[in-house]
Amino acid sequence: METRSGSRSPRLLAGLLMLALIGVVALTVMAPTAAPEPNGLGVLPTTVTLLQRSGIAISGPSGTAAVSQRQAMAVARRQGGQDIPQAAFLADASQPAGGIVGTRPRLCWVVLLEAAPDPLGNLPAPGQINLYAVLVDARNGRFLEGVIAFQGPAHSGVGSE
Repeated sequence: METRSGSRSPRLLAGLLMLALIGVVALTVMAPTAAPEPNGLGVLPTTVTLLQRSGIAISGPSGTAAVSQRQAMAVARRQGGQDIPQAAFLADASQPAGGIVGTRPRLCWVVLLEAAPDPLGNLPAPGQINLYAVLVDARNGRFLEGVIAFQGPAHSGVGSE
């Protein structure tokens, strides 16, 4: 009798392990995917990635702004014409490859805009704009750079204006 119950024990254990493995796989496959969480700057990682692809690197702010968020949004609105500022966050920005922002980190307001229709009601690129941002110097309130990231064919890349 010992041999029969002894042979059942490994089969029973193997069966239980197989059921547990199937349960874990099923839970992993069927579990809802969590939405991306904002990073330390309060923006989604995709926004940071699109800025990086456009040549703008951002990190947490290293100081306090002399220009208010409201003032920065007004500068962005003037620069963008009819475009509507949606949000703004303070960050250190740089252009590692060189440019107006500079290679050394500079305290900036990054203002995210929604492209508005022109007077005839036409959007600049309907459904194609992933990111429209304006960088405003947080120390003096001057417009520095505008970035538009488009979605398109796989090899189109991301453009900046």
